[in-house]
Amino acid sequence: MNERPAEVRPEGRLAERALVLTAATFILLTPPILTIFDVPVTIAGIPLLHVYCFATWLVAIALGGWLARRMDRGDTAADPGEAHSGDGP
Repeated sequence: MNERPAEVRPEGRLAERALVLTAATFILLTPPILTIFDVPVTIAGIPLLHVYCFATWLVAIALGGWLARRMDRGDTAADPGEAHSGDGP
């Protein structure tokens, strides 16, 4: 009774990561989180809220582009943890 769990295809993992990135970005840009950064602090003369919003947006776009490129190339073995070879344990 040694049943192995169903293997997840690497393309599916990348799609799941893209979904998590979308959800995380949405959560990080909602009003309850934004109110944390709505304080009278400036960085190089720019309000902290604006710096946070643009930094979050920039990171989300960069990670989304990276994920899209990996999905387009079919780069499935880029992460050592994702590579699965053979039927061994």
